This record gives sequence, C-alpha cells and structure tokens, in this order.
Amino acid sequence: MPADRQHHTSKKLRYNLLLVPSEDAGKSKTIRFAPWQVILLLGGLVALIVTAVLLVLVFTPIGAIVPIQNPELENKYGRELVSLNQRMTTLMEELIELREYNVKLRNALGENAVATDSGVVIVNAPKSSATKETKKEIRTSPTTQAIRNALSQQSTRLSENTVEEKQQVVFPVILPTEGYISRGFEAEQRHYGLDIAGKTGTPVNAAADGHVVFAGWTSDDGYKIIISHAGGFLTFYKHNQSLLKLSNMFIRRGEPIALLGNSGQTSSGPHLHFEIWKDGSPVDPSRYILNLNF
Repeated sequence: MPADRQHHTSKKLRYNLLLVPSEDAGKSKTIRFAPWQVILLLGGLVALIVTAVLLVLVFTPIGAIVPIQNPELENKYGRELVSLNQRMTTLMEELIELREYNVKLRNALGENAVATDSGVVIVNAPKSSATKETKKEIRTSPTTQAIRNALSQQSTRLSENTVEEKQQVVFPVILPTEGYISRGFEAEQRHYGLDIAGKTGTPVNAAADGHVVFAGWTSDDGYKIIISHAGGFLTFYKHNQSLLKLSNMFIRRGEPIALLGNSGQTSSGPHLHFEIWKDGSPVDPSRYILNLNF
C-alpha cells in the first residue's frame, strides 16, 4: 500500500476537458491540460483584454470620457498652466503700466485724462479739438499725435510759469553728456537723434531748462526721461542706467537728470540716445547744440 500511494503521488497533475457533441454523429473528445498550460491561457486572455481596453481608450472618444490618472502628465501640464498664468499676470501688469504711463504723459502735456477699464478717456475735451485729433491720427503715430495734441496747451502753461518765476529757457542747448557721437540724425533710417557713446554711470545733464513730463521705464528705450521746454520743444534722453528726477519736476540747464547706461531692447551698448522735437516733429539736434564737433 505505501508503494502504491507513493506511485500515485509522483504522477503529474493534469486536467481533462471532455467535449461531447450535441448529436450522436460525432464522437466525444478529451483534451488534456497541464496546470502551467491553464495558467498561460488565462494570462494570455487577461493581457488581450487589457490591450483591447487601452486601445479603445486611446484611439476612440471614450478615452475623453473616462479619466485616466497619470502623475507625470499631470505634473507636466500643471507646470505649463502655472507658466501660462505667470505670463498672463506679467502681460496684465505691463498693460496697466503702459496705461498709467499714457495717462501720466497726457496729463503732463495738458490733457485731463483718466484710466478706465476700456482704456484712456479724455475728460472735458473740446469737440473741435477731438475732431482735429481724429483726422491727425490717420497721418501720425499715437506717440507723436499725443504730443502734438496738447503741445500748445503745455507750451502756454510753461510760458506762464516761466514768466511768473522769472526764468528763461535758452536755446541752443548743451551736449547732455560726455562722450563721442557714434551716430548722427538719420531721419530716413528712422533714427531721430544722436547716439553719444560713453562710460556707464556718466552723468546725463538737462540740455535746457524745462519740466519733466515723463521719467520711467519703457521696453524699447529702457530708462527714459522727456523734458518739455518753452517754444514747443521736447528733449528725449534714452537708454539710461538709472534716473535721478521724477515727473513734473522743473529742471535747470546742466542739472544731472540720469546716469548713462545700456537699458532697453533697442540699445546695443552704453550710450545716450538724445532727441529734440519741435512742435511734435523730430529735428536734428546738431542744429541746436553749442560747440558740437562730429
């Protein structure tokens, strides 16, 4: 008996599948399976089902309905959303800054402007002036138009202040900083001023007496100052390293207003870009500067 039990135990375990036909025409068949074959068959069926489900989710609209969690994709898209949100915030801040700059410049030039959600609105603007502005805007840029629109009012105000304070604005003007002229006035190349190359940190002085109508940062020109003078003159000082004066200040001729630098996207090296505008149009500064030698 022990020998027979040991003999039966040593036999391999197998499964028999009996196939019986529904009619008597055929004979029954027996298929024998080993355990590893059953496991392999079940594993293959599971793999086939999983593959089919994945294909359906990826290549059919059903995948958009059924959420699939993927930490790596979630982290990637989350970082992209954060980056886009930061860019939108930066753009909104720049838009607000430009709107405030527009209002500040218009108010400094004599207009009564206020910022609203829809843009910049001119309060109590004369109808005839508004009509003329609309016609002029077709032929000129917004910056030039803003200067032209209020230049007469600003010049009148500055002239009255000059008389009251017994101050006299003198033209010709002085060269604003120490250095050499690296490029002159080239209106056909849209270069409306002089480039004065110099050492970073060199003082930049006011070319003549006047009021600061703008002092701040712009993307192209970097740190920039605009001074309004009597007689319809404006002087521009661009690409400074830093500014020493604020808007609405009265500046004396030769008084330091900034430090020479290389700021702004259009600057290619340490220099001061100096412009003179007369009645809303740029003019060659060399015609007004004393002791200028090219």
